[in-house]
Amino acid sequence: MKNIGSVAIIGGGALGLMYAQAVKAVLGNSLYFVADGDRYERFRETAFLINGKEERFAVRKPDAIESKPDLVLVAVKNYDLPGILPTLERICGSETTLVSVLNGIDSESILERALPASTVLYCCGLAMDAVKDGRSLTFTSRGKLLLGTKDNRPHSALDAVAEFCTRCGLAYNIPADIHRELWWKWMINIGVNQVSAVTGAAYGVFHKDPDIRALMEAAMREVVLLAQAEGINLRDDDIAKMYPILNGLGAEGKTSMLQDMENRRKTELESFSGKLIRMARARSLPVPVNETLYRVIAVRERLFGR
Repeated sequence: MKNIGSVAIIGGGALGLMYAQAVKAVLGNSLYFVADGDRYERFRETAFLINGKEERFAVRKPDAIESKPDLVLVAVKNYDLPGILPTLERICGSETTLVSVLNGIDSESILERALPASTVLYCCGLAMDAVKDGRSLTFTSRGKLLLGTKDNRPHSALDAVAEFCTRCGLAYNIPADIHRELWWKWMINIGVNQVSAVTGAAYGVFHKDPDIRALMEAAMREVVLLAQAEGINLRDDDIAKMYPILNGLGAEGKTSMLQDMENRRKTELESFSGKLIRMARARSLPVPVNETLYRVIAVRERLFGR
């Protein structure tokens, strides 16, 4: 098993910065962000405030990277993934492992098709509550990474990433079925993120309000129905299992989708209810709650441009 000695991150949002701080403490400038053009200049000049502590990170242009990184962390929004594939093709090699922390259930398959020579691990993150505002990032928990392989079998790259997480103090778990966990996280996103986006509610409201919980659970039940039709072992009782995670998030924290709405940015709607609706229609499954959430968020997004 080869130890991970260099890490590249694509995506300077909340998750990219949150993980970068932990990795930099171990690797120093062998941890770097990848950016080009104006983003490179902005990143190079920015001192970030992470929980009040000033942090600067190395940044490299894709064409200036001479040695392929051992690990690439993909932390962009899911709608930006197609646009960064050419960059990934330039910086990744046969010894590179990729880990995506994108929301949704299909980023890994997209990366596998684009980068067949590299190793793509399957991953989802749980229980992080990072909030980014300009150059400031705050969080109370980095949460936990769930890691696995496409076939749920052992792999040297998985062992190396697990060992690296231990070195960096990042909590992780290797579940028996990573695909079930990806769908479970997708179910949570579809319920919590979308309902927060239409209501404006921070996590503290989800901790206490029965009406918002009922709406969230109704959206999640439609994911369970689709999962069962797709052969994924999700059940109704999996909804209750997410409450310890939700209730452990800081009351003032906000979902990434709510943060996008408040900042009048494009959301990940198409990877949440958009994808759910398309898959459900192919199986003639009714998903009225998610259709309503989709329409409300889509209209609000269109109003951003006015």
